[in-house]
Amino acid sequence: MKIKVGNVEKEMKLMNQLFHENNNSEVVIRGQILIKTFPNIIPFYNILGLTYKKIGKQKEAINVLKSGLFQDQNAISVLTNLADLYRETFKLKEAEELLTKSLKLDNKDIYGLISYGKLKTTQGKFLEAIKYFKKASEIKYNFDDVIVRIGSCYLSINDFENAKKYFEKAVYSKSENLGVHFSYSQMTDYSKDKKHQDYMLKKLEEKDLDETIKGPLYFAIAKSFSDQKNYKEESKFLKLGNDAINTTIISNKILNKEKRELDELKSIFADFNFENILIKKNIFSKNIIFVVGLPRSGTTLTHQIIASHSKVKGVGETNVLHSYFTPNIKNNILKEKLFSNGKLNEDFISELSLKLSKNYEYFSKEKIIVDKSPFNFWWLGFIKILFPNAKIIHLNRNLKDTVFSIYRSLFGTRKMDWSYNQKNIIDYTKIYIETMNFWRKKFPDFIYELSYESLVSNQKKESEQLIEFCDLKWEEQCLEFYNSATAIHTMSIYQTRKPIYKSSININEKYTEFSDFFKKIDNL
Repeated sequence: MKIKVGNVEKEMKLMNQLFHENNNSEVVIRGQILIKTFPNIIPFYNILGLTYKKIGKQKEAINVLKSGLFQDQNAISVLTNLADLYRETFKLKEAEELLTKSLKLDNKDIYGLISYGKLKTTQGKFLEAIKYFKKASEIKYNFDDVIVRIGSCYLSINDFENAKKYFEKAVYSKSENLGVHFSYSQMTDYSKDKKHQDYMLKKLEEKDLDETIKGPLYFAIAKSFSDQKNYKEESKFLKLGNDAINTTIISNKILNKEKRELDELKSIFADFNFENILIKKNIFSKNIIFVVGLPRSGTTLTHQIIASHSKVKGVGETNVLHSYFTPNIKNNILKEKLFSNGKLNEDFISELSLKLSKNYEYFSKEKIIVDKSPFNFWWLGFIKILFPNAKIIHLNRNLKDTVFSIYRSLFGTRKMDWSYNQKNIIDYTKIYIETMNFWRKKFPDFIYELSYESLVSNQKKESEQLIEFCDLKWEEQCLEFYNSATAIHTMSIYQTRKPIYKSSININEKYTEFSDFFKKIDNL
């Protein structure tokens, strides 16, 4: 591909067009050539870096943006984009250094302010996040849905009054982000107030509202009918919501990564004996608590119970393990590093254990960390080797209730693209079951199996046993987890700010419209 040297303006326009059309392969090819041809034109670094990020090549994205900073160390846009990448790969210290520099250069840069707010959210410092988001909103009222972000932060710290106020502002504004309706719906009891439900149903009639973006609105309407116990209408809008979102997903790539990762795990650990592992090199010896399971299986509830303990720091769902293992498990890279001459490579294990533990100690060096990312179930073999004193708690919930709760949830993350299609949910669940069975056979005594139904029905007994398993002394405040100040950013947060409720048990029985779906789950 030849590019006419000197025609920067034309190339800039074309690159922006290709980027927004998701013509990623051409952006990558052209971007590499343009950076060599015009090394001083910073926007080319941003477009190429963001494209690599979009297609999941985070390492390449980071390298491109670093090259941009080499050309101009004060390029605010590159500082912000690179900080976002560091945040997403859980290099939080590096992200903060870049954003501090960026805002020193321009303390009114709206992208830098919002990026810093996102970082503070990831750190669990929600009051600081609110400060940065509010500064951004003063510059441009609801840029990048900053009003919704403020509401989400208030929700995370139990300030429901302010959370609802900001969500309401966004709901009745001219925001094109329909996702705010779903956020607002989680805080509204439609059995008492139909105002928002009527508003949403009327909004559906707008002719310029494309079907592909209606998903969040459909989910919010479904929630409103659920509150009114109109399960038939709820079911109708749940199907519409899932179908709308599913049309935006590349279906032929769904679960390819998960299937490949399971094959890689088996390749690494099929013949490995986990008994009597002895690492002589220095590795992280403190306790870290991992709560794993399918999404919507009770991991958030369990996290909040444990995090209510005075010696525990709850960090919600982190990306510490996922951001390292997902890119490195490909093509036997990790297997080659993990073993040397048929034995564990202790130098590599020591280095990786201490490296990953630093990301956890970033939250607290004194307290025990509890990480509730459900996706950590992929990495249990690595956890067993790298963190020998870790505690693994695996949530088991009625499978039909779990998969239906997944189907009626709006997650807002690409990792959950499989959750908007019944067949994909079944296929993912099969992979999950196969993965957990693999780990159970490898180290049955390492995993604490916790029944969600038992926890809900026998809260005190199950909570006491759970805390004992974590090598902690019992504290009565663990029973009143909903009063805890533990800040956590997760979809289930509003529910876990209430006492345990039993209405979620056997919830699938109310939804006869999905009987065929449930029959397939019974056969797993």
